[in-house]
Order: sequence, then structure tokens, then C-alpha cells
Amino acid sequence: MLSKLFTKMFNEATERNIHNILSLLEENKDAKVIDIGCGDGQSTIRYKSKIKCKQIVGTDGVQRRLKIAKKSGIKTVFVNLEDKWPIKSNNFDIVISNQVIEHILNIDNFIQEIYRILKPGGYCVVSTENLASWHNIFALFLGLQDFSHTLLKRKHLGNPLSIYYGQKTSTWILDGHGDGDDSAYPHIKILTYKSLKDVFLEFGFQFVKGKGSGYYPLFGFLSRIANKIDPYHSHFITIKIRKPI
Repeated sequence: MLSKLFTKMFNEATERNIHNILSLLEENKDAKVIDIGCGDGQSTIRYKSKIKCKQIVGTDGVQRRLKIAKKSGIKTVFVNLEDKWPIKSNNFDIVISNQVIEHILNIDNFIQEIYRILKPGGYCVVSTENLASWHNIFALFLGLQDFSHTLLKRKHLGNPLSIYYGQKTSTWILDGHGDGDDSAYPHIKILTYKSLKDVFLEFGFQFVKGKGSGYYPLFGFLSRIANKIDPYHSHFITIKIRKPI
């Protein structure tokens, strides 16, 4: 029963997180848009529909995902996000990155590259898990591993309350996003709402707005109210930052 409850809360928070990202995107049919870590492109297509742009570029470090995304009409680019990206500077009006930064070892490079490829005045919407979410705080209080970090490639350990506990660390592909083993891309660094803002401000971005989704153990309307009041303890955090002109 607990597993079903946690799964329900997680699925609601995940969908609300996509809604938050979409709400921060501005309609602009002439915008050049790129989705960093696009996966199979399911969400990328939703971003394109909201912005109403003519084309959207998707990047990923896994070829099989890009192959699936390409079938949806997404222009794809293979990128190793830990290195300099093979993308022109000052080239995009909008950069989107959902559930990627937590997988990155060199966050400095990640943020610098986003800044570099954005046009002056362009903006980025980035979303990730929140280390300070109530469910992570509760797990640590009990002496368990927080829900957001992954420790081993072999399987999820440290928190028996996790819906993935004991399973191989390849949870992203379990939701129909492609084939293969994802265990090579664990969650390395989990940020808080404040630290997510701070790291982008440090590299010259201007903060525009932030949102949260998933406020456990609340559901539905109550969860949405709590997220508006206190995004600092939401499951997922999303911020919009802009590159100065």
C-alpha cells in the first residue's frame, strides 16, 4: 500500500513539474529552442507546442534516445554534457533542461555552456529534484539515505521506503523512455531551491521566477497551494533565469 501511495504522489508531482516548466515558457514562433537532455523527446514536443516555435533541438548523451526523439521530428545533437558542447555561442533564445543537472559532475561547465549558447536576453528553464524536500528531510531524520541520490550502479540501496528500493539503478527507462541500461547516469548532486538559484546567479544569470511541485504527503489542490507558499520544500524545483542583454 505504501508503494502505491508513494507512486501516486510521485506521478502527480512529475506531471505537475512538467506543467510548471510549460507555464514558464513564452510563446514565440520565431524562437530558437534547445532541450538539454531531451531523452526520447516526449516532453520536448510538449515544449515546442507551448512555445509554438517552428523547430526545436534536442540533445542527449545516449544515441538510442536521440534515435527515438528524431522520429518525433526533433532535430537531435549528440552531446557529452561534461565537456564543451558542439553548439554555436549566442545561438538560442530558449534553453530547457529538466532532470539533468543532478546527473552532472561538472556543474560549472554545465552552467557556463548554457550561458554561452544563449543569446543575450535569452532565458533558461531548469528543473531538478530538491534535496530539501520534506520526504528527503524525513528520510534523513530516520537515518535513511535521502530519496534523491543514487549510490551504486548495481541497485538502489539505503532507503527501503523508496519505490525503487532493491531495483537496478535504471529507473528512468522503466517509464517507457527508451531501451537499455541507465545505471551509468546516477544522481550525483542534488541541489536545494536556494542553491539552484545561487549557482546560476554566480555565473551571471538573472533570476526571473521559481516554482515547486510535489509537497508530500499532500495531494492535488492542497499540494499546489503548499508549493506556491513554500517551494523550498517541494519534491521538484524549477527556476527561470535570463542571460543579461
